[in-house]
Amino acid sequence: MKLNVVITIIISFLFSYNCVAKPILTEEIQYYYLGSYKALMGKPKGKGPFPVIIYSYDEFHDWAGPKLANKIGYNLKEVAKYFIKKGYICVIPVDRFRKVNAIIGIAKYLERKSYVSKNNIHLIGMSEGAFLNYIATFKYPHFKSMISIGPIGINDKGYLSLSHNLRINNNSNIPVLFLMIRDVGWRINEQSKVYRLFKTKFNSVKLITYYKEKRWFWNINHKYIKDINNFLESQYNLPDGKTKNTY
Repeated sequence: MKLNVVITIIISFLFSYNCVAKPILTEEIQYYYLGSYKALMGKPKGKGPFPVIIYSYDEFHDWAGPKLANKIGYNLKEVAKYFIKKGYICVIPVDRFRKVNAIIGIAKYLERKSYVSKNNIHLIGMSEGAFLNYIATFKYPHFKSMISIGPIGINDKGYLSLSHNLRINNNSNIPVLFLMIRDVGWRINEQSKVYRLFKTKFNSVKLITYYKEKRWFWNINHKYIKDINNFLESQYNLPDGKTKNTY
């Protein structure tokens, strides 16, 4: 076999190898903030600094467990991989059980990392997870934006309740995207209460309403993700206003 043919074959092999999509990896980390917590975490390839998404899941994942949640299509690893591929570091506090400190703790953990764009830490939450994020914004004032998907109050009394938060005199400049899910009556009523609360606490609340079947919002590839991506990109402090897909 001639030398130039061998070289061509080798180059072709290397090119094909490099073009194969590399797997997007996530890992479980442990961190401490007034207690010990765990989170699922992954980051894009490269040195960064990268913008961050802290994702707070629907309460279903806590009481059903990951096995059942994955079976019906609510897979937290797939959620993380979606955002990592978009160019974000994505962290998801797990086994959180309604503890706001899990969210604050991971933010403090990340702010010490050189690969993190510290002015671009964003919150995304669903249902009870979205309400935990809301409370976290007043205990850690450095979040860049918050997206709340079908947020509902958690307890009837105490700091996780709507009534308690209505009485607190606080306000925030953090921009909020509120995704209203009009599927079943009780959820619509609860979201409406939270929306009225948000309007008194945040200077900027953008409302988008969806009329869809129950639990559609678990699907990260649903068309609602376009609204989330557009909102996030409008908040960046990065030069071009967009993340980079490194995969």
